[in-house]
Amino acid sequence: MSKATIATAQLSSCVGCHVSLLDLHERLLDLLEDAIEIDYCYVLVDQKEIPEHVDVAVIEGSIRNEEDLEVAEELREAANIVVAVGTCACYGGVHGLANLYHIDDVLEWVFKETPTTDDEGETPEEVVPEIFDYVRPLPEVIDVDYMLPGCPPKPESIAEVITAIIEDRQPKLPTTNLCEECPREKEDIPIEDIKFRTGQGRPDPDKCLLEQGYPCMGPATVAGCEAACPSRGLPCRGCNGPTKQALDQGAASLDAIASVSFETGVDVEEILKGLVDLPGKLYMFSMAASLLKGHRDVIFGSKGE
Repeated sequence: MSKATIATAQLSSCVGCHVSLLDLHERLLDLLEDAIEIDYCYVLVDQKEIPEHVDVAVIEGSIRNEEDLEVAEELREAANIVVAVGTCACYGGVHGLANLYHIDDVLEWVFKETPTTDDEGETPEEVVPEIFDYVRPLPEVIDVDYMLPGCPPKPESIAEVITAIIEDRQPKLPTTNLCEECPREKEDIPIEDIKFRTGQGRPDPDKCLLEQGYPCMGPATVAGCEAACPSRGLPCRGCNGPTKQALDQGAASLDAIASVSFETGVDVEEILKGLVDLPGKLYMFSMAASLLKGHRDVIFGSKGE
């Protein structure tokens, strides 16, 4: 049996998903020996050109500029199967929040106004790919066969997807929300006010963080990380992206907050006033794929102000 050929690529992202791939350690070596051959992967293989054909393309990152788009389209043309790996590829990722701002303002801040800018900064215009007005998730520009969100995805999940493709079966990936795997106890207690992890007390180590008033995205986020943050006292920030049942992760999370306080007389609007940076909190990882799609004209008006 011939090995499946694989190409990987990083678009706009932090390379964390490739690090997660390397975190497979011996499991990766087993796959390389028995089942796969990596033809293109900038962290593993000294190959400058994308092959004309591979069986599987594993793509990390979102579409921020012209180069991202060209690489994505070239890999789609070359591969039988395309896997979007990581929340940036699947839903735009945290830098999708830049969609809230006009691209000129983003460039002005990044290259001229950051505290670490030396002297007078200059926005590069030559020998750099054209930057797009909006961050877009991979499925908006090419057909994607499998979505594996996470920031980054667990190495075991990456291995499961690759193995399932080789074995011609559907990957076994979580479909429930994060609360289903969270060890914290839920008592249907309404939220009375919003608290923050730092500076506002110490959460009860056994009880639901959301019911204690800590804004946890667990109800609107797909499982798969074994509730890594809530089990350690930190509210879920939604980095795994929405469940399939959640049409919009931010709206679903808002609905969860309202539902916890339903029929209790607690004023939900007053609760939400405690949420600093509401769009950033509810759409930290999925703004680019939300119903709003981060379009500032929709949120702030036609002038984007």
